[in-house]
Amino acid sequence: MSKSAEKSKKYRTLYNILGIIGDIILIPVILISLISSAAMFVSRTQNTLPSIFGLSLVFVASESMEPSGFMKGDVLFLVKTDPYSLKVGTVASDDELGDIIAFYSYQDDVDKTITLTKIENDVDVSKPLTTTVEGRISVGDIPEKTKIVFHEVVGRYVDKDGTLFFETKGTGNGSKDNIKVRADYVLGKYSYTPTWLRATFRFCASQVGMICLVVVPLGILILFQCFSLIEQTNNMIIEKAVIKGKIKFNSPESIKANVGIEMNDVEKVRFYALASDKEKNEVEEFLWGYLKDGKDKEKEEYSFVKKTIEYFKLNPDKYFDAWTERLKGKRNKDKLAIYREEWRLKSTIQESNNILVKMEGKGEDVKNAGEKTIAREESISNINKQSDSKGQQEQKRIEKLPKRPDKKDKK
Repeated sequence: MSKSAEKSKKYRTLYNILGIIGDIILIPVILISLISSAAMFVSRTQNTLPSIFGLSLVFVASESMEPSGFMKGDVLFLVKTDPYSLKVGTVASDDELGDIIAFYSYQDDVDKTITLTKIENDVDVSKPLTTTVEGRISVGDIPEKTKIVFHEVVGRYVDKDGTLFFETKGTGNGSKDNIKVRADYVLGKYSYTPTWLRATFRFCASQVGMICLVVVPLGILILFQCFSLIEQTNNMIIEKAVIKGKIKFNSPESIKANVGIEMNDVEKVRFYALASDKEKNEVEEFLWGYLKDGKDKEKEEYSFVKKTIEYFKLNPDKYFDAWTERLKGKRNKDKLAIYREEWRLKSTIQESNNILVKMEGKGEDVKNAGEKTIAREESISNINKQSDSKGQQEQKRIEKLPKRPDKKDKK
């Protein structure tokens, strides 16, 4: 794998790891916060309790149960139970705590007028065949936004028809609740909730918790998304610049932007075809080198790429045909057809330029040969001139020499 492809892969891997870590930390926090907030909101405004994994969630809205360890703002688990099996606590003894229940704090007009008989703790009460009494309001007809209370069971009563009622009390209150709770108004019994989880829910349901665990994380996620969008936009700009040749494909900014990895197949086919012969191998590594060490699917794709490159070396048209057959979508195929014509045009222009360069080279050789011939002729002429000059000078020197007296001039 080339250095450019290796850097691109490392950069993308690091980015993915950071994203996973962010998800692991933020998503559970946001989930817990939303659950706590939903429990608080639903408990305060509606007649139902949110349920999760078969357990209902109740929000403790006051300090009335603090002596028993339940703080205001706690979010607790409730489990549905048979009201006739609830344990009754003793008010005079803190050691014998009754079952703690969540119930609708509501009493209709019929229940206000009936006479109730107290039942001792050790007496079993059987559920009557029917609890339907004319004028009595069922659970489904309770007025909206009826208050839900979380208190301890401290007594039991029945009416003449055997309908069970509960007497309740907040362990931090000085007196019992004024309203006797009818059995069908009981929402559930407290199920053990670890202290740390209750504290976590309490913090999450508070305004500070909402800000710290919901608003802030969501703000961070939005900020990350904005940075990611800016980065993606910048990478797209760099990719277009690389495709147009304004930025070198193996430049640091191209590698950081993962251009070779993120570029789509149509652009890769074009980019390789238009690359110069000297850079073909490096471009191949830049565009497809990361596939070498990938999974089976990526290795299969790399095998196909190598095959098409061999096609290009022998017959570029076969290279384009192979990719046209592989690409999906009419739009991609049409785009590749345009790129094929672009490659043909560029190849034709390149061949023409090569021919002109060769012709100019030959013309330059002829010109140089002519210049050399002229220079040689000029050199010979200069030599001849120098020779004639020397001959004339020698002739004059001879004529000036004195003649011998024994010789007469020849006529």
